[in-house]
Amino acid sequence: MTSSKQEAHYGDVAQHYNQAWFYEDGTDYQRWLVQSLMKRLQTTPSSRVVDVGGGTGNFSAALHNECKLEQRILCVDPSGPLLAQCQKHAESVEPLLADGLAFVSMAGQDQAYDRLLLKEVIHHFPSADLGTLFAGAFRQIRPGGRVVIMTRPHDSSHYPFFPAAHQTWASVQLHESVYARAMEKAGFTVTLDHADYPVEMPLSRWLEMVNGRFWSTLHGFSEGEMKEGLEEIRVMVLLEGKEKGVWVKMEDGKEEEEGEDPVISFPDRIVFITGVKA
Repeated sequence: MTSSKQEAHYGDVAQHYNQAWFYEDGTDYQRWLVQSLMKRLQTTPSSRVVDVGGGTGNFSAALHNECKLEQRILCVDPSGPLLAQCQKHAESVEPLLADGLAFVSMAGQDQAYDRLLLKEVIHHFPSADLGTLFAGAFRQIRPGGRVVIMTRPHDSSHYPFFPAAHQTWASVQLHESVYARAMEKAGFTVTLDHADYPVEMPLSRWLEMVNGRFWSTLHGFSEGEMKEGLEEIRVMVLLEGKEKGVWVKMEDGKEEEEGEDPVISFPDRIVFITGVKA
């Protein structure tokens, strides 16, 4: 799961990670994510929950509070700088410094938990490691347990990226059916569905987030490539917003904001892959 590039990325973004729109704490979007996950995770107050790749623990804490869990959520992450931020959630989150593959190989975790969450992290696992990951999870999780993967689709065309970013996305974000098949092979009964959230923000905010490489797929671009890409996004949004009525939020058939910083609108599509152990 870990690599020097991934460690560098999360080390770079740790300080400002929670300021990216998708990871801000206490927002309507976060509440929607939690509610959407609860439908698939189906916890009880006594459930022992593990969040692999939980980072700062913000989402784990929100999930803990909404589910009214009796035990702290075990937040597993290989990034020390991100995991250090779990300290502010000490009553609801228990941090563990480890990567996902290391965790599912820990004998001490056998039959130790009821629910396993992999939120926006599955694309970090090479396809060759998926068998090991899910076989380990199947061994560890208790009968009746659930594993829920939250990820985004292989097709990123609904996000306002520049062309090179779409290409990089497609190269690292495998189709969700790949993960579903690997889970089934490990012994899980698998269902797959998705949900969309309507995102709205000023174009300048989106460009700032992309420039900050808030998603790991953006980390490999040089400053020069990113500068060129940001200009491509700006031109695309302004041009296609006027000519095709896409990206720019419309109000009664007109752009809500005039000028060079319109409010943009696009769906954030979350794919849910749920595996149940009989």
